[in-house]
Amino acid sequence: MTFQQRLILLVTGLVLLAVAAVTVAMAWTTHAALTERIEAEARQAAGMLARGAAQARDIPQEVDALLSERLLSEATLTAHLVALAEAAKLPPRTINDRLKQIAESGGPDEMWITDNRGRAYLHNQPGPDPTFGQDAKGGPRHGAYAGLLNRSPASLASEPAMEGGRLMKFAGVAGVDRPRIVQVGAEVRRLGDIVRKSGTDGLIDGLLADRSVEAAWLLDRDGRVLARGAVVGDAGGGPLSDADTAAAKAAAVGGEAALRVAGDGLLAFAPVSYAANSAAAASQAGVPAVAVVRLPYGEPGAMLGRQLKIGGLVGVFVLALGIYACIRFARDQMAPVERLGEAVKAVEAGRFNPFTLNEAADRDDEFGRLSRVFRRMAMEATAREETLDAQLVMRGAELETKSEKLAAAEQLIEEEQRAARDVQSNLLPRQLPVGRDSQFYGVLLPGDTVSGDFYDVIELDERRSLLVTAGVSGGGVPAAFLMLMVRGAIRETARAGVGAGLGPAAILTGANERLCGESPFNGFATAFVAIYDRVSGTLVHAAAGHRGACRVTAEGGVEFLSAAGGPALGVRRGAPYGEATVVLNQDESLFLCTDGVLRSIDGQRDAFGEERLAATLAASRGMSARDRAELVLRTVHAHTQSGGVIAGDLVCLVLRRLLPVSETAEAV
Repeated sequence: MTFQQRLILLVTGLVLLAVAAVTVAMAWTTHAALTERIEAEARQAAGMLARGAAQARDIPQEVDALLSERLLSEATLTAHLVALAEAAKLPPRTINDRLKQIAESGGPDEMWITDNRGRAYLHNQPGPDPTFGQDAKGGPRHGAYAGLLNRSPASLASEPAMEGGRLMKFAGVAGVDRPRIVQVGAEVRRLGDIVRKSGTDGLIDGLLADRSVEAAWLLDRDGRVLARGAVVGDAGGGPLSDADTAAAKAAAVGGEAALRVAGDGLLAFAPVSYAANSAAAASQAGVPAVAVVRLPYGEPGAMLGRQLKIGGLVGVFVLALGIYACIRFARDQMAPVERLGEAVKAVEAGRFNPFTLNEAADRDDEFGRLSRVFRRMAMEATAREETLDAQLVMRGAELETKSEKLAAAEQLIEEEQRAARDVQSNLLPRQLPVGRDSQFYGVLLPGDTVSGDFYDVIELDERRSLLVTAGVSGGGVPAAFLMLMVRGAIRETARAGVGAGLGPAAILTGANERLCGESPFNGFATAFVAIYDRVSGTLVHAAAGHRGACRVTAEGGVEFLSAAGGPALGVRRGAPYGEATVVLNQDESLFLCTDGVLRSIDGQRDAFGEERLAATLAASRGMSARDRAELVLRTVHAHTQSGGVIAGDLVCLVLRRLLPVSETAEAV
């Protein structure tokens, strides 16, 4: 198959595929949008009908409750009014006249006040005085209100009932000044009007008014139709099928809205949710429990068919037009492509003639520019090949020279690291103090790059020793020289103050002043300094931004001692330093380490930290100073074993007291 044929098939196929994809996408999007809109309208219509059905039951009850509250309030006011009138010794006729005036000016329609035996001797209605509890069927005198005489209950409101051709509602309260019944009543014919206007038939008629809903039903929990309506005749709102009724029951029980396709229509089911005070009635027969609406569902399918037909016609037309355009285009464009093909073969064979592309290079289009570029590239390629070998030889020589320089630089770095390690190891104390009262042990494990951490123990006199652990910033030779300055500053300050009785805080202050004034580096150092009295077991200590100092009790308790002190050395001239004092009893230890122990991380970038250090020291109960230090180092290496990193030098210095204070004093 020639390139021309492939080009025609490719272009026409892509055009046809694009038309088909656009047609299907538009048709499917339109179908989905219409379906989603109809389903949303169905859910909304069913929800509106369900909420309306719930309100049709709840609104009259709420109105009745409000009316009961009003009547009880009026009864209470009437009770207080009568009590005040009788306290003012007004005669019953005057009180009755006043009650009639209240009723005529907008108060309760009926008011009845009894004595302590239930006889209604005060009222605004003509006729004899009835007795409550004896004539329960006559007028407002209901037997249920007789309990108000002994305040059992203290108030009562009855349901609306027909009396004398009127729909009446009564409420009563107990007397406020003495045992009596105070009852008021009002005509509530407007409550019946509300019930009729908010009924289910009115709801369905309003829903069908805009003709977007074909039919609507209200069913109880047993699937019985309580109300229905349809746009055209009774057939549209006829009986639901068994499957539709089962779906309505499931929606009523499950309490969730649902959709169901039935023929060319869409049914939406929405449960009727009642307020808390009437929710129990929803399970009764004859109470609407689910609303069902039916909407036409044939429009999405019809729209999809129309879109596909239009897309098919457009596709046939575009396909024919594309085939014709591809043939014309391929014929016009193939000539320079063939010339370029011949030129490529000539370049490969080493016999390229630039004049063979003159005709193609004269074209003022992409193929003409491509021909001109190819001709220029072919002519330059020969010249470049001649210089390529010479450039490769020169690059090889340069690479060899750079490799030699890199090896020399690496060797110089290794020598500097070796020198820094020698300086660091030579500055450590050759021998630690010995004696049966205390036990000392120190260890330093240098990191890959020398960090400048160190420890030191200086015997100030026969009973006092100076313990130091310090770490400096940076690495390599600068860190080693900074370590020299820190160690020298602490040693000279301590020895100069032996007679003056300088404490750790004064030693750190002097070292900080010297480091701030004489250090040629911009680095800083952290340090922990402690003066240990071998006789009394007293340990006076101070820290300069240093962590990892712990007091380990004989029972395995761990107390961190890094709180007393001040900032790191060499940071700020004149910085104050505080100090604190603890006593080491028998089998208690002082453990010191540098930041390399605390900052070593595991594969999840989690640092070793003070919590793991405290747990390790607590587990070293009863161990010697050496075993305790080695246990900590083994734990740090285990923490960093799976992809972790040791954070520089690891320094540990351990002091363990062996004898009680009294025995030590005698030994000295």
